[in-house]
Amino acid sequence: MEDGVEATLRRLAELIAGSPHNLVSRGDRADVFGIHVQECRGYTAALELEAGQRWIDVGTGGGLPGLVLAAMAPDVHWTLVDSVAKKTEAVRGFAETLGLPNVTVLTGRAEDLAHDAAFREQFNGAISRAVAPLPSLVEYLAGFVQPNGLVVGVKGPRWEDELAAARPALQLLRLAEWRVVPIPDAARPSWLVMMRRQGTLRELYPRRAGLPKSQPLGGTPA
Repeated sequence: MEDGVEATLRRLAELIAGSPHNLVSRGDRADVFGIHVQECRGYTAALELEAGQRWIDVGTGGGLPGLVLAAMAPDVHWTLVDSVAKKTEAVRGFAETLGLPNVTVLTGRAEDLAHDAAFREQFNGAISRAVAPLPSLVEYLAGFVQPNGLVVGVKGPRWEDELAAARPALQLLRLAEWRVVPIPDAARPSWLVMMRRQGTLRELYPRRAGLPKSQPLGGTPA
């Protein structure tokens, strides 16, 4: 089984590197596995994933981390979202090529999808990597998770500053700081900043498309 997962992850790295779309930076294409896939596979232990859970990856880009996590946790269903159609088309093809039946790929903006009854508060957890600073990111994610669900941002060395800036947003979105976990063996220093949904989220959130980025809750525009 482990050998099969390893082969799947290495094939994913090849697919991302070989895509005609800019799914990772040009400089990273030579080592997508070492730079990106290895980091993403390190998230699984910290997330404490359980069979039957539903998770959403918002701003999945080339399928990172969603496709990696889907290969690592085949008993969890993963919904991968991006607003760029050419990226979601590529990711959908990757999932089919890799034989990952536990993956659904959607095209759309988080601000809109999080108000759709099919997705609002339907997930055990929401994760996002390399999308936005935390004050904006938590607003993108909070509407997707069930009460007591997890909101997870993948962050670099400035995570403490981002978390401090996000505290007004956390209060408004009924998110409690839970824990911060360093990612072992990541090529670039990375942390999972994990928050837990508490209570009822006002229907207002997330606000209309563009506002979480331009006018983050209690923060400075990104």
